[in-house]
Amino acid sequence: MKDRPRPVAVVTGAAGGIGTAIASHLAQRGYDLVLTDQRGCDSIAVALRSSSVTVHAEPCDFNSADAIGVFTSSVLERFHHVDILINNAAYMRPIPFRDLDLETLRRFERINVEAAFLLIKAFQPGMAERGWGRILNMVSGSAWAPPPAFTAYVTTKMALLGLTRQLAVEFGGCGITVNALTPSLTKHFNSGDALPDEMYAAVAQRQAIKRVAVPEDILGAVTFLISTEAAFMTGQTLSCDGGLVFL
Repeated sequence: MKDRPRPVAVVTGAAGGIGTAIASHLAQRGYDLVLTDQRGCDSIAVALRSSSVTVHAEPCDFNSADAIGVFTSSVLERFHHVDILINNAAYMRPIPFRDLDLETLRRFERINVEAAFLLIKAFQPGMAERGWGRILNMVSGSAWAPPPAFTAYVTTKMALLGLTRQLAVEFGGCGITVNALTPSLTKHFNSGDALPDEMYAAVAQRQAIKRVAVPEDILGAVTFLISTEAAFMTGQTLSCDGGLVFL
C-alpha cells in the first residue's frame, strides 16, 4: 500500500465486544474507519476520533438487503473506496433444534451469511480495481466444536466459512485475500445476557488455555490477516481459541 492514502477499514458489529476492540485497535494503528452495527456506533466513533484518524459511524440493519445497499452506497460516496472489510456482525442465540423454525433459521442466514455476501459484493470491485484488498470473516470456534442448541448459528457460520474459501479462489488473481478467524466463546460487556456464565466456564475448561476468552485475545491475529505481510495467505481459517481445537 506504499504511496497510497491511509487505508479505509469497514468493521461491522462494532457497537460492542469484539467489534469495538477491533475498531479501537485499528484506530491506534492509523486506519480510517467505518463502523456499523444494528444500533449504531456514534459513541465509539467519538471516542476513537481522538486517535487522529477519520472515523465514520452509521447504523445498518443486517437483516435487510435494502438497508445494506443504502449503507454501502453511503460509504462509497463518502470514502470512494474500501481497502479492508471485517465481517464481524452476527446473530447468535441458543435455540434447540425442536424449537427452531424456518423463518428463524433464515434470519440467522440473512445476518450471518447474506450480509457478508452483500458487503463483499459492494466493496470487492473497488479492491480489484486497485489491486489490493483484505476481507476477514469472523466465524466461530463453535464451527469446530458445536455446543448444544446452536444449530442455526453453527450452520450459518459454516456457510460463511465456505464463502470464505470460495471467494479466496475467485479473488486470488487481483490482490485480494479472503480469510476467516475463529475465536473461542468470548466474554465482553454486552454478552452477559446472551449466554449463562456456566457456558463460558465450560468452554474454557475444554481449552488448552483454561480461561474465558476476551476480545483483546484476537487482535494480533486480526492485525496480521489484514496486513501486507499476509499477502500470500488466503482461504485460510485461523483459530484463535486458546487451544479449543487443533487443526
